[in-house]
Amino acid sequence: MAKQSIDVIIPVRDMAEHLPKLLQPLLDQLSDGDRVTVVNDASTDETEAVARALGAQVVTVTESRGPYYARQLAASGSIADILLFIDGRCRPLPGLLDAHRALQNRPGVALSCTNVRTVSGPTVAARMAARMQPFMLPRGGGAMKATIGMVPPKPDYYPTANLGIDRIAFAKVGGFRAMRGGGDLDICWRIQEQTDGTIATDTRVLMEWEPRASMRDMGSQWKRYGHSNAYLRWAHRHESGGAAGHPSAKLSPTEAWRTLRAEMRRPVGELAANAVVGLAFQYGFVSAWLKRSEFEMPARFDVAPGPDSG
Repeated sequence: MAKQSIDVIIPVRDMAEHLPKLLQPLLDQLSDGDRVTVVNDASTDETEAVARALGAQVVTVTESRGPYYARQLAASGSIADILLFIDGRCRPLPGLLDAHRALQNRPGVALSCTNVRTVSGPTVAARMAARMQPFMLPRGGGAMKATIGMVPPKPDYYPTANLGIDRIAFAKVGGFRAMRGGGDLDICWRIQEQTDGTIATDTRVLMEWEPRASMRDMGSQWKRYGHSNAYLRWAHRHESGGAAGHPSAKLSPTEAWRTLRAEMRRPVGELAANAVVGLAFQYGFVSAWLKRSEFEMPARFDVAPGPDSG
């Protein structure tokens, strides 16, 4: 039986200095039919030139529309069996691609992930991120648990720092949808709910991740997580027929308070290594939830499959 082919898809913006540490370990693992696709998301540095020089396929976006659009653009033109989504801060370790191949070869599996260890660094923000280990799989097994307070409850998920997706399952649900954050949770949920595909995990650490170096960048990151958490909760309630099933309908005050209270009771250890990161998440969540009348239902990206740009 022929090996399943893998297309590793990496959206990057102004990350030329990260590419050697990211791409070379991937290129060393490629088998026949595999490839690495870098989506140059309107970079202003040497990202495109460095990626090409290292041997990656390159798709260039001249006007940035966010990382999920970049992922969708590359995935829509891929013919690989498995789409493996990672990001520019990832540092692949030996065995990563074959681990995803083995997981995806299991009956019924449409999603795959391995453990990702966040490395430390010289700054306070980097050391905090290493203590948090935001991408480590639960010790009891399985993937990451769905957000507390989701109605109805949602399946497990894994971030696009190391998420393998069966290409047929990806196409069945239309791929990623237009949203600035939370697209990884969204697609994991929709694939498991709409295709009956399951998520499989390998608990070995086969990827490392380099965190942001500044407290400001780290706080902005967790604020975005909080915002996308609120948005996804709103969107999936409406898609499930909650709140009268109408995009402009609002939760009752009792339901809104129950949701906020559940969020505020999350253990600090689940959110961050200290209160700064937890507060950034909570600020993003609460501020977004209070303005949820501005939310719109997520739509499919207007991306048509096209020829390779490499």
